[in-house]
Amino acid sequence: MSYIIASTLEQAINNLKTSDGRAQVIAGATDLFLEEFPLELVDISSVPEILGISRSKGFLSIGAGVTHAETAASSVICSEAEALSEASLQVGSPQVRNMGTLGGNVISAAPAADAAVALVALVAKASLIDLDGSSREVFIEDLYTDYNRSSVDSKFEILLRFLIKPAQKGEGSAFLRFAPRAALALPLVNAAARVRLANDIIQEVRVVVAPSKPAPTRLLETEKLLHGAKPDLLTWQKIEYTASSEVEVRGSMLRCSEEYRRHLVGVLARRVLQRALVRARKVT
Repeated sequence: MSYIIASTLEQAINNLKTSDGRAQVIAGATDLFLEEFPLELVDISSVPEILGISRSKGFLSIGAGVTHAETAASSVICSEAEALSEASLQVGSPQVRNMGTLGGNVISAAPAADAAVALVALVAKASLIDLDGSSREVFIEDLYTDYNRSSVDSKFEILLRFLIKPAQKGEGSAFLRFAPRAALALPLVNAAARVRLANDIIQEVRVVVAPSKPAPTRLLETEKLLHGAKPDLLTWQKIEYTASSEVEVRGSMLRCSEEYRRHLVGVLARRVLQRALVRARKVT
């Protein structure tokens, strides 16, 4: 087994090229430790292009190698992408949050990955580069191909950054999860929402829940009910019912029944929307 620590993006790409498909990129590696290790590893956790949080051309640019702890503690993320800050604070345990990265949370493609759910609600894009230097930007939900499978092959492509439009006047977001324990427990359901108000009317809304389909799932029918509505006149019981009715969920003898998970989807969708609306109203 070989373990190479790349200090530059060029070095990382060259190491992947010379390995001829045998090497795999790692950063936090908290998920990889649960699987069989590849024979060659290229550690990119020190590569500058995947680190840091900044503003670039009207977007928040968050490195794929930024840890959950760094995200949760960032004043910029806390004020301009609240859902992501809240989601990152819920991942694993302090030890996992100090090692695990946003990029790993997405590439591992777990159906209910907390940070990924928030990123989808925030309309985030992933910026990637391949071994020939060609780059592409993809919406987070489009990276999922199946349960625990993403379209990013870390032997031939590197996830660099996430791009998010920061919250503007009249916008708010939020994240919630329901799990058996406060730490080190997979969520039975998690949910994120982002809303934009103008003249106290909902102009834009995204509601995302998981686990449902392989990827974090938008509640499109619920969004239709909300679009163009005045928050004070919303019938939350109807919204909760619509959210729980439109999802595809699975039950498990070890975790919870399909009926209970469906009920949780409705409850969390309502609560996360209400929290996002409160925040949006504070900055109108």
